[in-house]
Amino acid sequence: MSVRETVRRGIAEYFGGLLDPSDPAATLYRPGPLLPYSLATVRAYAGRPRQPDTDFTVGLEPPRAMGARMTIGLATTTERRVTTGGWKALVIQVSLGIEVLGTAPHPEIAQAEVDELLEAIAAMVRADPTLGGCVLQAGEGSRGIVTTCSEPLFEGSSSRLGITASVAFDADVYLEA
Repeated sequence: MSVRETVRRGIAEYFGGLLDPSDPAATLYRPGPLLPYSLATVRAYAGRPRQPDTDFTVGLEPPRAMGARMTIGLATTTERRVTTGGWKALVIQVSLGIEVLGTAPHPEIAQAEVDELLEAIAAMVRADPTLGGCVLQAGEGSRGIVTTCSEPLFEGSSSRLGITASVAFDADVYLEA
């Protein structure tokens, strides 16, 4: 397994819980510690553009106004050799992509729940910067933890809404050179 795959799967397990044995592609993790915040599924790799709604709702207890799924994104990896000791340092730019499907009669409730989920994700990064031991540290550099969130998009005149968000940070990994 490559370093990137190890980090990706470690992050998916940290936020998403156990690997779902019913997934033939072996990329779904659920239920995780953020289920009380409506994060139903974590995908180690992006799937098809439109996945089933169950990705957003599996395991959720009512009355939640929204359900969410997360996809682990690893953008740029920067490698630097450490001249003493035979080590190399990798800095991986991580982006946790969050997609939200809301069905509340009052969309403000779903938006407030998204805010709670984003805060809970950042709190997990701060609580264990090793993300369960898959990296040396995450969110500790000058970039810190960056959270972005879109405005809600409504499906026609219905009360269904979609929101996309991300929580991004750098993750440091050291390997023997």
